[in-house]
Amino acid sequence: MVAIAGNLSALWIILANGFMQHPVGYVLRNGRAELEDFAAVIGNPYAWGEYLHTVSSAWMLGGIFVLGVAAWHLARKNDVDLFSKAVRVAAPFTLATALLLGAAGHNQGMNVAQYQPAKMAAMESHWETTARAPMNIIAWPDQKNGRNAIEALPIPGLMSLIAFNDANAEVKGLNDFAREDIPPVLLSFLSFRFMVAMGGLFVLVAAWAWWRRRDLAADRRLIRILPWMIPLPYFTIMAGWTLAEVGRQPWIVYELMRTGDAVSPVPGSSVLVSLLAFLAVYTLLGVVDIWLLWTNARKGPEPAQTVEEA
Repeated sequence: MVAIAGNLSALWIILANGFMQHPVGYVLRNGRAELEDFAAVIGNPYAWGEYLHTVSSAWMLGGIFVLGVAAWHLARKNDVDLFSKAVRVAAPFTLATALLLGAAGHNQGMNVAQYQPAKMAAMESHWETTARAPMNIIAWPDQKNGRNAIEALPIPGLMSLIAFNDANAEVKGLNDFAREDIPPVLLSFLSFRFMVAMGGLFVLVAAWAWWRRRDLAADRRLIRILPWMIPLPYFTIMAGWTLAEVGRQPWIVYELMRTGDAVSPVPGSSVLVSLLAFLAVYTLLGVVDIWLLWTNARKGPEPAQTVEEA
């Protein structure tokens, strides 16, 4: 029930974020955006793509966490039977969710190309409108001069395929957008590259764990690698949200309200105090969370009680 409730709560949060990314179901009256069609908001295709991408990443994170903890105990020969069973359950789950995550990411990439073409161009550092647009394996954006300072190893048509499921499709370049409508390219580009690279790594490691799921304890290399994988999905999810929010700029509600127009008339000192307070509270919560996870993961399950002990 907790898992179901958590996934449902994420849905409503992401439906709200989906409106900011692709506003639907509203009407402008006297300078205000007012809800006109609740069904359109609930059925927002951008939001549903974002939701599937988000929850599949969370499921995959859970699978990698279980694999990492189980591998840590197997390396120390703690309760080998129990943690071997954990691997046999977690390995196929992690592989399935990693593949689902890749499919959801591709679907969301097509949503971005359709509804936020400037974000699509920024996350690929794509400057000139081109049919059969390539994806450069190596690139470094130069936003000031509207080009890539470094560009190498292009794969023809791959960006068009990612954006439109058609290797011959035309992809609009950043130089065809107004300069004031272009998001920060370097951060969008690096966030996307990191997210995709980590996604590929997760599929490979999950497939390796699935292949060795019945004798993982014998694979000394893999059981050393898996515990180090635990923090990577957290950083990858943060990179994904960085791309989602930075790539939306300069809009707080896409093509409806600019971030600069949404600034409240609050003194800078008040904002600074609030920011520091939030930073302190969430840092403390993060430290406590990591400590609890580490302590309980190391401890493992409690030994079963006998009838006499009970």
